Amino acid sequence: MPTDAKFHPPVLPVRFLPVPRLHQRIAAVAGARIVCLVAPAGFGKSTTMAHQMAALAARAVGSCWINLDEADNDVERFLQHLTTALAAAHPAGASATAHASGRGQLLAMCNRLTHQSCDVALFFDDYHVIANPAVHELMDWLLAVSPVQLTLYIGSRSRIPLKLSRLRLCGGVADLGAADLSLTREETCAFMDVVGAGALDGADCGVLYERTEGWAAGLQLAAIALQNAADRERFIRDFSGSAHDIASYLMEAVLARLPPQVDQFMSRTALFDRFSGRLCQDALGLRDAPELIDWIAAHNLFLIPLDRRGESFRYHHLLGEYLRTRYLDADGAAARADYRAASHWCERAGENDEAIRYALAGDDSTRAVDLIAACVDELIRARAGFDTLLRWMSAVPYRLLAQRVQLRLTFIRSSIWNNRFEQAESALAELEYDLGSGPPVAGAAATLCTMEMLWCLLYAFQDKTALAASRSRAWLVRWGPSAQPSDIARAHIAIGYSAFVAHDYAVAEQSCQSAETFYAAADFYSGVVWTERFISIIRLEQGQAREAERVLAALYVANRDRLGADSMVSSHTGVHLAQAAYELDKIDAAAAALDSALTIPTDAVALAQGEGGVIPHGFGLLEDYMAAYLTRARLLCVQGQPGAADAVLANGVASALHCKQVRLARSLMAERIRLALRQDEVALAASHECALDAIDAVAGPAAHGRAEAEEVAVGIARIRLRLAQGGTDGGAIAARMQELSARARSQGRLRMLVKLLCLQARYHAARAEHEEAGAALHEALLIGEEGGLCRSIADEGEPVRAMVAGHGAWQSHARRRDVRLVSPDYLAQLLAACGAPAQHAPPEAPEPAAAPEAHALSPREVQVLKLAERGLANRELAALLFVSEGTVKWHLHNIFAKLAVRNRSGAVARARSLNLL
Repeated sequence: MPTDAKFHPPVLPVRFLPVPRLHQRIAAVAGARIVCLVAPAGFGKSTTMAHQMAALAARAVGSCWINLDEADNDVERFLQHLTTALAAAHPAGASATAHASGRGQLLAMCNRLTHQSCDVALFFDDYHVIANPAVHELMDWLLAVSPVQLTLYIGSRSRIPLKLSRLRLCGGVADLGAADLSLTREETCAFMDVVGAGALDGADCGVLYERTEGWAAGLQLAAIALQNAADRERFIRDFSGSAHDIASYLMEAVLARLPPQVDQFMSRTALFDRFSGRLCQDALGLRDAPELIDWIAAHNLFLIPLDRRGESFRYHHLLGEYLRTRYLDADGAAARADYRAASHWCERAGENDEAIRYALAGDDSTRAVDLIAACVDELIRARAGFDTLLRWMSAVPYRLLAQRVQLRLTFIRSSIWNNRFEQAESALAELEYDLGSGPPVAGAAATLCTMEMLWCLLYAFQDKTALAASRSRAWLVRWGPSAQPSDIARAHIAIGYSAFVAHDYAVAEQSCQSAETFYAAADFYSGVVWTERFISIIRLEQGQAREAERVLAALYVANRDRLGADSMVSSHTGVHLAQAAYELDKIDAAAAALDSALTIPTDAVALAQGEGGVIPHGFGLLEDYMAAYLTRARLLCVQGQPGAADAVLANGVASALHCKQVRLARSLMAERIRLALRQDEVALAASHECALDAIDAVAGPAAHGRAEAEEVAVGIARIRLRLAQGGTDGGAIAARMQELSARARSQGRLRMLVKLLCLQARYHAARAEHEEAGAALHEALLIGEEGGLCRSIADEGEPVRAMVAGHGAWQSHARRRDVRLVSPDYLAQLLAACGAPAQHAPPEAPEPAAAPEAHALSPREVQVLKLAERGLANRELAALLFVSEGTVKWHLHNIFAKLAVRNRSGAVARARSLNLL
């Protein structure tokens, strides 16, 4: 849809009857955050909202309108339109946040609005076309993060599926239904007079009111029919039936009196959700389209302009559906020809979604498949493009897809990367059957090669690690010498991911490096980024949070510059950058990165049968989901919202079980246990353990393991609960901690080892074994300081905080002078993360803070700092460096963090003292 039409409200008709009752009702709930207008077609929802928008404009309230359509089920497209609309309604907030994009910009605009006194309103028309839960979740998130100055007006034919229960309790929701929007008897009489029905007495108006029950569209159709009715009294007397019957009867009465040329024009143009004079002239050959459009508008025949220039139109839904059905029934061949012509026109105009939909509607499925194939590479790079690809391919006859092997392979590969495993497995099985049972096809060997590689990748991401590794190695032996570099890279990823799940990080990293080499040979940037990102995930598990964050931050900037902020690659990188930044206690940076990556609802979500998860289904792999849920929950907990944090984790568990991701469900349930214990809710934590046992029982010990093979994170959660319950079998608990510690050491999982050592320190301290407690904590602190781990220790709560506060004294003891010491700066950092004032070691054991070394700043950061020293603005820096202003701000953010300063002048002064400038 043209941009202007997308954000243009319907023009109020010249013959318009204001209904004070309705607008007084809206004004009475001035404090509402959301106004819901829900009623069938024809009740005046759009007109009521357009009148309200005009009334707000008269009071200088910023507002914007969004005309929704089916394509807005792509969550990133919806987000783009939402951000554009808010920017139009509140330009000051948009200009101040232009450096951000996507969710990050939307959040920044909301924050900006919070500190200003102006009110803003957004209007959403035809919300009933939205069926993607991810879009509803985005709207829920917007309501949660936006200030009270923002009001949403939503018009829909069906119930609006947002989570509004809390808002309703505090009067934040205003509901207007069909009963509210229906005209009263008095309003009916006034309406019929305004729309030109001619002189009607009270009895006739009463009959029309009773038959239509105040339905505005029915009354308007009746008025048009009455203008040319030979016997007005008989027309009114015969006027009866259901709303559908009334509409059909009235439209026949109206259309029967139209000039044939106008009737034909309206029938043909009603095929399309939206049409323009140019489409009519160029595609349909209707040279007199502008004159006909003017005639229809002048005769008030339900034509709705969609832009300010009057170039794009649609009919009222009732009339459009009636005309479309009538034309298809009367002359289906001609209607399909019109669809095909419009499809070609839309393709030339770059409107791919309409081009494909119209090609399918015109029975030109072969061409529709060609169009899909031309768009597929661009689609799969977008965060929510997979939903569009799925919608298109689902509409294509299977017989045509069966002949397009490469398109099917692309679809399968996208399904795997987007966590649609059942879909991928089904499609792979169908392709395997077709290749085995059908006639020989050209390139069968290459197809078989790629298909077998995709089986390997699927097994790996389904956690069938042994099968994935063995089949991938066999694939490399059979196909490696002749396969495409990108397929060879994916085989190495299957091996590496399987090794990662088994915590064999050496093999995982080696395989990722091999995959990176082959992706680079194939010039496949997204693949190279995937391998570098995954190596950073390994580094974080190995306790190297500082290194992981450095690499991920650089990748994040590069991804956004090269692929755009809304790409799936940027989204995944943002999630893992948030996880690493959180570990380093960079709370604001972590929240900003996560907000820019995706939306995670913080209200409990009950998944109905057949619904997807609460992170947009198709977001990514299990590690992406896990990082997103855990980081969001932990951020909320740090921000003092434990209830919202638990809701996030509960949503994640429900989503994981729905997608049959048992490993994810178990990890999130373990985090729920930890969170409950942080709130001293031991009984709740015990109930979570019962839920965890139920998950294990359903999954089966053979598939996912318990006891000896239990995941370390789950084992830690169980130990925490035993200690909180005052477990009497101290020897068994200590032995279990030693066992898990040995496993974490052997696997190189230093981040997990730090948590276990903190747990051991708590255990020993509770038993007054102070030397053992100090030694366990000391080892944890040494590991943490080396890799930059902070939250893994700080999140252990008050018992560990108290031990950290006293650790300087423990180190100063004479018997500890031969032991490597933990720096006072690191202890102060941990205490600050715990929310406590820093406590320094006694004077007899001073430890100077380590100054940042010259190599702490990258060459690019030094270059940025040198330019900043000259007093250049960010925009000038960006122009000199040939990067975006957002990239400059990210570099400055990293410089400030590394030099432990808050602003440019402090950074310059610190850099000079270190001889960096």
